[in-house]
Amino acid sequence: MLTYKLDMITFAALGAVLLLLGKWAVKRYRFLWQYSIPAPVVGGFGFAIVMWIVYELGLLELHYDDTLYTLAMYVFFVTIGLTTGLIILKQGGRILLLYMLVCWLLAFVQNAVSIGMSYLTGLNPLVGMIAGQASMQGGHGMAASMAPVIESFGVTNALTVGLAASTFGLIAGSLLGGPVGNWLITRRKLKIETEAADQLKSLSDEMEQSAEDRMTAASLLHAGVAVMLILAIGLPTARWITAVTGFSIPGHIFSLFLGIVFYSINERRHWFALSDAAMGTISILALEMFLVMAMMKLKLWELYELALPLALLLVAQVVCTILVAVFIMFRLIGRNYDAAVMSAGFIGHGLGATPNGLVVMDALCSKYGVFSKKAFIIIPVAGTVLTDVVGVPLFVFLANLVGRG
Repeated sequence: MLTYKLDMITFAALGAVLLLLGKWAVKRYRFLWQYSIPAPVVGGFGFAIVMWIVYELGLLELHYDDTLYTLAMYVFFVTIGLTTGLIILKQGGRILLLYMLVCWLLAFVQNAVSIGMSYLTGLNPLVGMIAGQASMQGGHGMAASMAPVIESFGVTNALTVGLAASTFGLIAGSLLGGPVGNWLITRRKLKIETEAADQLKSLSDEMEQSAEDRMTAASLLHAGVAVMLILAIGLPTARWITAVTGFSIPGHIFSLFLGIVFYSINERRHWFALSDAAMGTISILALEMFLVMAMMKLKLWELYELALPLALLLVAQVVCTILVAVFIMFRLIGRNYDAAVMSAGFIGHGLGATPNGLVVMDALCSKYGVFSKKAFIIIPVAGTVLTDVVGVPLFVFLANLVGRG
């Protein structure tokens, strides 16, 4: 079989073309939009399927120079840190805090289920971990970024398993969130009305101000400088900590938290002018390029022998996430219409990604004709960044524990 390695420029260029094709497909085919299938997944996964067929025919196997792929991953995680101030928890009030507590609980549950099911089915627990919280609540981005942590312990197919599990979760969350929310509303005979959310006013105002933030060449330069400085400090520091302690600390994860610290201090001191619009643009571009290249790298033929145990593990994750939504989330945040909508969004977010949660809630609110402002403020803030504050270090800790156990 012929093997060929794409250099970093060709790899990135092909990824960019596939990203554009993915965006076209999402606009062209309604079911992709309806289930919130991201354009990078469509383009990259389509390419992976083609390469799977080519591989099975014994014609060609591609290898890739990961330099720009890795850089895109690093940049994305730093931008998350540089847009996350810890003060946002206080501004969000009680409901945001409760929602976050349940999200953090779900991270523990999904990790426990993935490890437990791995031992029951004979699956390598490290492989099970990447198909758990990292791929479910974390989504494609976290699955791809956590795969190197698992691979550092000798697992060769972590990226393929993680992205396959994320795709499953994306679809499952989109399909199941709405029906569960509808069941809660009809079963409980809830009044179709939304509560005032005065405690969220400051958070809502801040989000509206961010949306009006202008992006200029200067703001992009400032954002780029901040990202590169954080990486220049964070990556070598993480390597040093790993060497001294023996505890594997991924450089991009350490840089994320370094970014959070910098942002929180900068909010008060105003040392550095950071534009949310510029940072958001860099973040989205880095994430989409990182994801499409990650999907391109999938070796789907590695999933053959894992099919049954992986399927059992994923079904268990779905069941547990729904149980947490119905018996904990719904009851804790009010047992009313807003709580039902947010519980539906929690399933979409907890199994797939934040956009899934938004689509699920939009469908539910459209059906009943009442828009839950509370839900549409809380879930984007919580799902985009704050769940990773606990989920990421928890995953890294457990991976080290299991990998060295």
